Amino acid sequence: MAEYADTALSLGVLAVAGSALLVRLVSLPLLLGAQQAVRERAAAVREGRTGPVRRSAAAVGETVAQLVGGVLLVVLLPALRGSVPGFDLLAEPLLWGQPYALAIEFRLPLDTARTLFLAGGSCLLALWLLLSFLTQRNLHAGGDPAAGWAPPAVRVRVVALLAAGLLVGAVAPVGLALGALVCRLVALVSSTRARPRPQPRPTPSAAAPTPSAPPAHPVAYVPTQADAGADAGVAVVTEAPQIACRPLHPDEPRSIAGYRLLGRIGAGGMGTVYLARREGAATQVALKTIHPELLDHAELLLRFEREVEVLSMVSGAYTARVLDAGVDAGRPYLAMELLDGRPLDVHLREQGPIGSPQALRALALALAVALSGVHRLGLVHRDLKPANIMLTTAGPHLLDFGIAALVDGTRLTRAGGGPGTLTYMAPEQFGDERVGTAADVWAWACCVVCAAHGTSPFSATSTGAVIRRIVDTGPEPAALAAVRALDPVLAATVERALTADPAARPADGAALVELLTARQGTQPPLPDPRAVRDQITRGWRTLAL
Repeated sequence: MAEYADTALSLGVLAVAGSALLVRLVSLPLLLGAQQAVRERAAAVREGRTGPVRRSAAAVGETVAQLVGGVLLVVLLPALRGSVPGFDLLAEPLLWGQPYALAIEFRLPLDTARTLFLAGGSCLLALWLLLSFLTQRNLHAGGDPAAGWAPPAVRVRVVALLAAGLLVGAVAPVGLALGALVCRLVALVSSTRARPRPQPRPTPSAAAPTPSAPPAHPVAYVPTQADAGADAGVAVVTEAPQIACRPLHPDEPRSIAGYRLLGRIGAGGMGTVYLARREGAATQVALKTIHPELLDHAELLLRFEREVEVLSMVSGAYTARVLDAGVDAGRPYLAMELLDGRPLDVHLREQGPIGSPQALRALALALAVALSGVHRLGLVHRDLKPANIMLTTAGPHLLDFGIAALVDGTRLTRAGGGPGTLTYMAPEQFGDERVGTAADVWAWACCVVCAAHGTSPFSATSTGAVIRRIVDTGPEPAALAAVRALDPVLAATVERALTADPAARPADGAALVELLTARQGTQPPLPDPRAVRDQITRGWRTLAL
């Protein structure tokens, strides 16, 4: 009798679990679409974008599928009870059902049967809650659950949903809880897989420094200074031919210095980047201006003026061009060209490290060319990092010179200031010695390693560990090995650029260009600019943006 009961119960469990799995696999596209919608809303929250929450068709379909499946199970389980072996227990409520069938068929005392039934139901419900939490954490984490996977408001909402699930599960039939557990397991597996959406053909984007919180998915992407408090950023727009930007606030101006403002690309603590068009012209630009409440802040105004001055001095194929600058009604503004593409850190987060040796060398060479133009003017960038490298169809572009300082020391960011991002800072930036072009060479090497490996060669779990690695233990061997596996010659230049002694590194961007364009075993010749551009273009075509 016990053997028959055990077989009947097993068949009932298999019937419910198998049916739930089949339905879940058939409706998998709805699940994946709904999960993508959650990821996009989470990215919007991390970026600080506001607006009404629009449920996608997949999310609505997934909700309807869950409701219909649950109702069918609730209706069918009691109907099958008593007529189909194995469904007696599956039709009982999860936590306070009466397991008479369990006691009779397995010849157990009723109290023992109740204890076993309650223990099994509790474990089933607890496992469902755990899988649900892990799924939500994966969807909201943006690729880094350990770094704080969701804001407090989102966590409260998730906890509320789990509490509602607990209440429903407490009165649900065992069969319904079992089917829900199977579906939740599939959802967890799909949430752990990296599923970046197919990237459309790159369209106009704005390059302009603006501090803001770093988002995970570009609609208007404005990264920020992560470690040192200096401003940095890029604004990226992804819709064409109409630029995807947020509408203007009622209290925002409709024009600045003859530029008609079409929308907001991004905003940060210091200023706002607008999509704009000159009156009477068709060309669109990225126009940055300082927040009105900061116009009396002398230090921020000085920083903005320096940014305008430096950007207008720096020009080249791999840097963003300043088109116009000035002051309108007491408000400084900066108009820059629109660039297609997205920052390197976003590319690495969504598509992983660069695996093409030609593309990696093109990236390294283009950044070296951009730095050579900066250094030729007697400037030091001082904050070269993946967030300040825009990947465009025409090649990489170096951005954000807002904290650059003259090499001769006549202009510093502020007394005792420490511009830069920690994992890309050279050892001399932690001391009192003068910071020169060799610090940019160090940061260049870190960015090349990051492009090939996915993280900086000096990444660590704490600030102290990062500093110890920079000034003492040296770069992560596995990170250097990633570059060496793609391009051993480039890796040799990178390792030389990561020498602790600034005097032992290539002196500046021009020296990097000479090393990267020299034939192995020969004296570096004076590089031909046209040949360098051709080499970058050919290599860059191997990278899927």
